[in-house]
Amino acid sequence: MGAGSARRDVLVLTDRPQDYEKEMERLRLAAQYAPSVTYLLDRLHDHPFGGFVLEVEKVMRAPRLERSQIFQLAGVFPVLRVLRQGQGGEVAYLDDPEGFPLRVQGFAPREVRHSGRVPVVLDGLLAASDDFYFTNAARASILDISDGGGFVSSPCAFGSGELVRLRIEGLEDRTPILSNICWRKAKARASGRNGFGLRFLDIRPGQLKELAARHLAPRGLLAEACASS
Repeated sequence: MGAGSARRDVLVLTDRPQDYEKEMERLRLAAQYAPSVTYLLDRLHDHPFGGFVLEVEKVMRAPRLERSQIFQLAGVFPVLRVLRQGQGGEVAYLDDPEGFPLRVQGFAPREVRHSGRVPVVLDGLLAASDDFYFTNAARASILDISDGGGFVSSPCAFGSGELVRLRIEGLEDRTPILSNICWRKAKARASGRNGFGLRFLDIRPGQLKELAARHLAPRGLLAEACASS
């Protein structure tokens, strides 16, 4: 790489960033660090990256759904795989670290969504974030869903940026999911209902697994990993 080349952001899957800082500096890569696969996937929602440095053992210990997403992303993004060796867990690269920056430079950085939105019709209840017992909850219809959020129709009058709790009827675990309203569609005259784009903040692994088995995996939409590529 030339001395004037712009640095590209890469995401390093590790809980020991100090083991990579000098090497990332030498390779002229602007590294950000993710201590878990869950954090890595969430980080991709709002920041464009040009590649990943992945510790293989951490990937293999991730839940099956997240592991599947990483495998699919690795088929699109430049990846540098790493093994930890010895008692001290020294870094050993499985791929050529010298060629990795060149592949990153030739790749257009991008954000990705965890999965494609799947159209559904699910019943639910929507309540304010501080309404823990759903005393003033309103009926809601979930009209599309992904592992990261969904579109909900309800007569509630919440605004963009508010936190709400969504209970999805029919799930084995009906624990309310704390969610952020990313955007709001004004009430339609015919139905008298508002539309809300929700991002799930604390969905439980069991709920995610059930949604994936029922709605996401059967449609083959586990990773909408760069439709533009």
